[in-house]
Amino acid sequence: MPRSHPDRRPPAGDPSGEAGATLIEVLVTTLLLAMVVGALFPILTIGQQGSDYARRRQTMTQTGRVALDKLIRELRAAESFRTLASGSVVLTFNYGDGTGAAPTVQYSLNGATHNLEYRWSADYDYREQITVTAGSAVPTTSLPYAVALTFNHAALVTAGKSLASGDDVRVRYWNGSSMVELDRVLDPVVTPPSVWNNTTTKIWFPLQKAIAAAGTDNNYYLYYGNLNDANPPAYGPNVFLDYQDGSPAPGTALDGWTRRDSLGGTPYSTSAGGFVFTEPVTSNSGLYELTKNVANSDVEIFWGFWTTSNNSRGNEAGVGARLSDASVACPSGGCGYLLVPGDGNNNRFRIYYTTAWGSIGSQIGSVNAGITTSVNYYGRFDLVGSKIHGKYWQASITEPAWQVLPGSSGTWADTGVITDISASSGTHYGQIDATTVSMNHLHSTMIVRPRVADPEPATSLGVEASGARTDALTPLAGPFRSLTVACFDATGASIPSCSPMPSVKAVQVTLVVMDASGSVPDLTLTGEALRERP
Repeated sequence: MPRSHPDRRPPAGDPSGEAGATLIEVLVTTLLLAMVVGALFPILTIGQQGSDYARRRQTMTQTGRVALDKLIRELRAAESFRTLASGSVVLTFNYGDGTGAAPTVQYSLNGATHNLEYRWSADYDYREQITVTAGSAVPTTSLPYAVALTFNHAALVTAGKSLASGDDVRVRYWNGSSMVELDRVLDPVVTPPSVWNNTTTKIWFPLQKAIAAAGTDNNYYLYYGNLNDANPPAYGPNVFLDYQDGSPAPGTALDGWTRRDSLGGTPYSTSAGGFVFTEPVTSNSGLYELTKNVANSDVEIFWGFWTTSNNSRGNEAGVGARLSDASVACPSGGCGYLLVPGDGNNNRFRIYYTTAWGSIGSQIGSVNAGITTSVNYYGRFDLVGSKIHGKYWQASITEPAWQVLPGSSGTWADTGVITDISASSGTHYGQIDATTVSMNHLHSTMIVRPRVADPEPATSLGVEASGARTDALTPLAGPFRSLTVACFDATGASIPSCSPMPSVKAVQVTLVVMDASGSVPDLTLTGEALRERP
């Protein structure tokens, strides 16, 4: 069989052994190249992944360290701080924004974005809207008009939302452009217990704007929840027309009071409990009378008193309203109304109209009611237009209805009310006392507030809003999986919820940093700080 010439190429398509070998070579070469290329791609991908992993982890470390260091520094320097919940902490500093308020900064971890967010300014964790509903109109001339709000403060304390002292409870008014913090005063009546941490805590605050009859104003808010707060605005004269809190410093002047009677001796002194009245002269007959220059017409006077006398006229510890200076209508001055408990032989409660300082005047209302010595009492004297109410009661019992009945000069207007038009207004209100030897009286709290006709304005609370601030938190850094703050005392023992704050001597902050893509495992960073302040 003849052999092929070595230089001769087989015709195209010839399936000879030489042509088949060439194709195999090509296939093998192609396969080898594919294997090399296929092997190279994984090598390049792993290299790229390694570089990206390192970069992401470095970014996570830097982000976490910056945020952690900032938190540690401020926790160390803060006057106080509190944890709101897992992932949220509020710090209070003694420096700030120039407003005079104790500034705070809040750090919170946003569960949706995983950003650590913050905001500055003193504020509170919760608020409830207060709606004031007027019965009779509250005119501008009656402002500031004190209104009462009763709420379950004990429930807030139990829930850890408010201090038992009530120092974090604030009332604010939205004036259209900003929140204005108002003074608020705890009601002086303690039966039923109007005290902090009670189911019927009652506070008073001043209305800032007139309200039409049957109108409403819902621009008032009750704030609470700053558990390291102190020194709330609670200045009585900013809430009421006048406010004597029953604690003048012993030996001081009588705080604007003027003696009006012409009797002998010096029966007045001050103590830690209020104004003390004693009878120094046996021959005196009449009334001791102190007045204060506070113009009043439609008002309510509330006062507290006790006596240690038990002889004729020895328990008369009353008040005066609508008392006027000398004028054509009242030549000697002192015209107005007096309300006197313990009158007569200590068994009458009476209202008088008087035409001279230090004079009892003419009776216009009376009821049989006596005074027990060495017992604390409260009293109210209420004058609106021609209607006059009066009552007193022992501080240990529930406040009764109006007590004074009409006398020969009075007429019925409604139950427990006297009508009289002898005095419509005056420039003073007063406190009066009888002159019996051995008399020993104490006038403690005295509060005067404007009054409108019944029904008075009523208040109601809306639903609680958590995180009530309108300004948004600003993103600081992230993303983070969690933020945890742990507190320890001087012995290293854990303090749950970081309370009580004065016991905290060391703070530990733990940040779990996360990668947004999920390709890098979480990184946990922890820092500790020793507290510079107690």
